[in-house]
Amino acid sequence: MALVLCMETATERCSIVVASEGNIIEKVYSSGDFDHTAQLTLLIEKCLRLGNLQLSDLDAIAISIGPGSYTSLRAGLSTAKGLAYGLDLPLLPIDSLSIIAAGAIQEHSPSKATLYVPMIDARRMEVYTAIYSPTGETLEMANAAILTPDSFCTYFEQEISLVFAGNGAPKFSLIASSPFAIFSSVRSDATYMPALAEKAYQQKAFADVAYIEPFYLKPPNITVPKKQI
Repeated sequence: MALVLCMETATERCSIVVASEGNIIEKVYSSGDFDHTAQLTLLIEKCLRLGNLQLSDLDAIAISIGPGSYTSLRAGLSTAKGLAYGLDLPLLPIDSLSIIAAGAIQEHSPSKATLYVPMIDARRMEVYTAIYSPTGETLEMANAAILTPDSFCTYFEQEISLVFAGNGAPKFSLIASSPFAIFSSVRSDATYMPALAEKAYQQKAFADVAYIEPFYLKPPNITVPKKQI
């Protein structure tokens, strides 16, 4: 029986869950947007306290590894690495898009003609996205896509329904016109991590704490200030 601390920090809100064998014991959420650095430690302490647990009870740390917000991913992974190293626990990196897909599959009953498309906002009309089967299998790997009215048309033309979820999905809802486009309210949330984390734990898919980095998918957009004359 594995007791896992699950941390979802890829987007504007962070969430923490403590789960045992894939079942949620307690969950907590941040109160503000992009305030991960200030809130993460407090949220972890609160989640454990509500579950009458201590850090020493944990068997592993699971973290959303990306893609997502550069700052949010760095804050989350830094905290997760510190816990894993300090407690000598395995670190389980979980793909951020797979977490959203798991939530969409959970909330929207699948059919043979349904696929799942998690989307994380990446600036303007760009999103980080992938495509998953009803069983959670990755059909199209994570990529950065610029959304247009013709996006995903090859699926719609085959009358395949796509369930779009995540904080990038509303952008596509503004320009999509296909009746086969279904928009979900599912967002990045640690409550969708336990089954993924338990599977990773059982498969011993442990990261090297010393060398693991966030999965950014794209290089950070760094603006160099102009020299003052």
